[in-house]
Amino acid sequence: MGGLRGSHAEYVRVPFADYGAFPVPEGIDDTSALFVPDSVPTGWMGADLAGVGPGDVVAVWGCGAVGQMAARAAILLGAERVISIDRIPERLEMTERHVGSEVIDYTSTDIGAELRERTGGRGTDVCIEAVGMEAHSDSPVHLYDQVKQPLRLQTDRPTAVRQAIHACRKGGTVFVLGVLPGRSTSSPWAR
Repeated sequence: MGGLRGSHAEYVRVPFADYGAFPVPEGIDDTSALFVPDSVPTGWMGADLAGVGPGDVVAVWGCGAVGQMAARAAILLGAERVISIDRIPERLEMTERHVGSEVIDYTSTDIGAELRERTGGRGTDVCIEAVGMEAHSDSPVHLYDQVKQPLRLQTDRPTAVRQAIHACRKGGTVFVLGVLPGRSTSSPWAR
């Protein structure tokens, strides 16, 4: 984090602010401008670096601000379908209404089976994980992850990454956009 941790504080040190920062224009309130310096470019970067293109079927884990922006960016990049996955009803509703993405409440279905069904058995072309180390699940593996985290046996709860890897079609792309510090022993890539 470069020694400058935190950008969601009332005040934050911004080196070279006269070079890269710009003032919010008059008439735009702080709440409306909030997504511009963080969530919008992060979401766009996720969809762009994941290689989302015309005709793709994209799944986005997480309907927080960054997940919503990643889903919207995928739509703008020409994805044929975008499916957003979360468990919070308000975020799912907001994503469906404002972003235009299909949504899945992962507490009410098996994500892998649901995505296979929606893609005709093939799997999604691009999976974007926008949850990070605090991913949640109702599975026994999640309990295992939760026990290992405070014991410092692993730093992450990679539930969403695990689901994305298993849901992606062969030859597809999995892009990890969420913050994962890096030590996990219960992930498909750790074996």
